[in-house]
Amino acid sequence: MSKTETGVSVFDVRLYDCGPDGKAGIRTLFNFMQSTADNHSKSLGTSVNLMSEKNLTWVYARFYAEIISYPAMYETVKCETWRSGITDGMVNREFIMRDSAGGEILRATSSLALIDRGTRKPVAIPDFIQNQFADDKGRALNYVAFPVDKTDKNDYIYTLRTRYEDIDINSHMNNASYAQMFFESGYSAIHNGSILNSIDIMFKGEVLYDETIRCSSLHIDGADKNFYHRAFNENRGRVSAVAVTNWR
Repeated sequence: MSKTETGVSVFDVRLYDCGPDGKAGIRTLFNFMQSTADNHSKSLGTSVNLMSEKNLTWVYARFYAEIISYPAMYETVKCETWRSGITDGMVNREFIMRDSAGGEILRATSSLALIDRGTRKPVAIPDFIQNQFADDKGRALNYVAFPVDKTDKNDYIYTLRTRYEDIDINSHMNNASYAQMFFESGYSAIHNGSILNSIDIMFKGEVLYDETIRCSSLHIDGADKNFYHRAFNENRGRVSAVAVTNWR
């Protein structure tokens, strides 16, 4: 349940949002951000369902989040979002999440492409959307992608099949399910109760219902508790996403 004002949504962390530690998990935080973004886009007339009338839709190309702390059960959190501009033809969307005392618990930045639903190819961002940017607010995070030697090597393999609940309104795997997949992959490789500190996801291709994903984890040399993840789609014979996670 959320209450909304322009660019801001307020959520109560429910029992079903929490894991064994009594705190909201990464999927819940991504769902909070996704819901806030949708509420904001809807207020601007550019949400997924409204853009579908123009035969267009939004898809994430990249999503980077730093988690300072995880909210506990029954805690109230406020999530703020805005569009900060365009980079490489994609819209930048920013997020800041705060606890009930106003302290920051998460910052995130993302890139979204506007896609033609028929051709599945990106289109130029129209002027009426560019006029909605909060040019004065900047990025929520300034970050440089972690340098990784892309390799097929791995320290651990986590395999899953996409469920119906993983599939979103665009009929492909939801970004929150991607985040959960990479969390499971990293957590399974560590086996020591570490906490996810940051996640950087790069989306490479669609994942549909009932497809098998082989998600590998490789410890990055010279980086304490950093992992490189590669999600290989067995049905399509290609990499559908890669990610870098950091743990504490």
